[in-house]
Amino acid sequence: MADAITTARNAIEGRIQEIEEEAARLRSALAALVEGANKRGKAQRQGSASRPSARRRKVAPPGRRREQLLSHLEKNPGAKPSEIAKAIGATPANVQNVLRKAREDKLIRRNRGGGYALSARLKAPPKSARPTRSG
Repeated sequence: MADAITTARNAIEGRIQEIEEEAARLRSALAALVEGANKRGKAQRQGSASRPSARRRKVAPPGRRREQLLSHLEKNPGAKPSEIAKAIGATPANVQNVLRKAREDKLIRRNRGGGYALSARLKAPPKSARPTRSG
């Protein structure tokens, strides 16, 4: 029985030794990884880009997207959301939200082909600019 205990003890101690060696290698790899990441982070903050950055979208002040959207639809009736997004520099999701709100306010209408156009109400000149009949 003492022989079995000694064998088990030796096996466990051997395994502990292997695990400690593996832990030391992992700590070393982690330290190198963290050090490399810190160097890259500093270089990027200093302005040297190691990879091309993603294209940043234009940020518009509140309410400005609707103006941009309506202006685009005035010039390009039937434009689709993806086309509008590219033209005004917004995300397609942002354009969809603005389109939804403009439809709720009856400023635009959706065409059968999936494009959007200004509603007839928005195209008509204001009442003060219409000629009056005098009779």
